[in-house]
Parts: sequence; C-alpha cells; structure tokens
Amino acid sequence: MIVSQIKDANYLYFSLHAEEVFTSNYIKDNDEGIFVGSLQYETICRLLTHLQKEQDPEIKYIILDFRHIVHIQNNILEKIIEIRRLDYKLIFKNIIADLIKALSLEAIDNPKNILNGNNGYDICYFFHGELDEIYEVELNANSIFKNYFKKLLKDNYIQTYDKKHASSFVYLHSFIDLKKLISLERPFIYFALYKLAVKIYSKWSDKINSGPILVGQSLTSTFIVSVLSKLLKLDILIFDKIGPINKLYNKLEKHNFENKKYIIVSDLVCLGTEVKITKNLIEFSGGKYLGNVSLVKIETLTREDLNLDNIDRTIAIFSVSESNNKDLGYYIYTNLKPLDE
Repeated sequence: MIVSQIKDANYLYFSLHAEEVFTSNYIKDNDEGIFVGSLQYETICRLLTHLQKEQDPEIKYIILDFRHIVHIQNNILEKIIEIRRLDYKLIFKNIIADLIKALSLEAIDNPKNILNGNNGYDICYFFHGELDEIYEVELNANSIFKNYFKKLLKDNYIQTYDKKHASSFVYLHSFIDLKKLISLERPFIYFALYKLAVKIYSKWSDKINSGPILVGQSLTSTFIVSVLSKLLKLDILIFDKIGPINKLYNKLEKHNFENKKYIIVSDLVCLGTEVKITKNLIEFSGGKYLGNVSLVKIETLTREDLNLDNIDRTIAIFSVSESNNKDLGYYIYTNLKPLDE
C-alpha cells in the first residue's frame, strides 16, 4: 500500500519519507515513528511494484520528495532507474548534499538543476533537456498537498447543511464530513496524519522528549489520536462527548494531570468550543495545556487578529479561510440581520 500518492494532470507525487515511515511502523513494525531518516530498499521496491501495477499513459512525470531523508540504502538507485524505465521522467525534491553522490546526480546535465545554499537541490530534474513543459509547473510540495486536499473536500465531503452548529450558537451553511473522509480515504488519510505529526513535532520539538500527552475529545478523533500516538511515540488520553450539551464520560479522578503536558487533537476545529472546554478541564485538573491540532481548521479571524504565537491557534494541515471558503461552499452565519438591511 502506498500512502502518499497525489495525482495531478500529468504527474504523480510521492513523499519518500512518508512511505518510509509507513514501512517502518505498519509493515515492519519497527515502532520508530516519524523519527526515521534512512530510505530503505524495501520502501523503494514497494513504490516500484505499485507503479508497475498502476501504470497510467497520461502520467509523464514522477516526483519523488526526499524531504527528511538523510541517507539511502545501497542499491536504491538501481530501483529508481527501473522506475524511470517505466517511461517516466523523474523529478527529485529536497535533496541534501549527502545524497547527491548516492543518486549520481552529478551525471545529470540539466541547466535547471541549481544547487541551493546548502549545496543540495530544492528541485532536481533527473533527465536532460532545456525545454520541457514541466519546467513551467509550480511543484511546491505543500501546494500540491493542499490543492489535492481541497479538491477532495470540495468534490466529496462538503454538503449543504443549513442547521445550527452542534456546540456553538451559530448556523452552518455546509458541513464538512471528516468522519466519512477518514473512513473512505485510506490510505491517503495516513499521509495526512503523517503531515500533521511532522507539524506537531516541528511546533513542539523541544517538548516531545518530555512526553506530552495527546488528548482526543471524541470517539471520532480516536483514530486520529491513535495514529499520531504511534508516529510521535506519545501516550494518549480520550475524553468522549466534550461539548456544552453533552456528558463527559471519563472520570477525571482516574487520571493524574499534575505536572503533565497536553496537546488537544481534533478532526475539525470550527469555533473552538470543545477545545476550550477540554483546555479548561486540563488546567483545572493541574495539567499544562500546550496547544491544539486538527486535520482541518476554520479560520474565522484574520492572521493578524490571531497571532501566530497565540497558544490557542490551531495547528492544522488544511485551513478553510476567506481565501477559499467561497470556492468550497463553506459559510458560518447567525440569525442577526446585516446593518444595511
């Protein structure tokens, strides 16, 4: 199973580190989380087998993203050559200097391949030629992911709702069905959660070694928390049915909060009501709240009004904001009439 494939009009994108993490944790069960840096022969063989079975004549390019890969196992280059022999042009992203020799990139004469300030390549075209249509395409990995995720939501998982929000006093024009997405979009959901795990580590790298606890607020988020726990090697705590109209099922006295740190995990954060309730429970019980994360967040404030360093700012892999909510058909409203009516 390949988790990171993203298909565009004429290329396929793969994150090799995400695939290595999946190999390590779910196939070989090495339990190393996201803390692997070496690309193994088995992982590239798995990718080759996948491409051999799923050949698409419309696909001309394969993008292999090496971000977070610091070493490659012997004989990997020959498997990469086999991928190229499937009649694809290969493009490498985020190559560090130590990988250039192992991948024989010195032999590729392409004027578009320019070393960055660290003597690596942000992008390296593994083919010759001064003219090629792919040179005009922006191949930013974050943009590739976000554009794909947006299309996924728009085409399949946003539906008209026009009802009161379950836990806040506003109305939702539409509903993002992340429970359905999590159920149906496998294996891609593992890639999304891998990216969330990387963001969590990037945000709290100085805290991860002290073992903060991941807090799930509902049964819906249990799957998310369990995957993040495996990838970050952290313990979890599950609260069920957090919300102003629901009952808290867990008995708080069974868990000792004193001197422990917590990161709250959600599938979607809209107005943040459940997050605030959970945060208050943690702090009231003697724990320290570090922040909160989710797959998707709704940005109801401008970036200026919610400072990037604000502890209550949600870390997410996709944001619905004023830049894309109209295209997505997502809107929040109240019963109040506009002043100009």
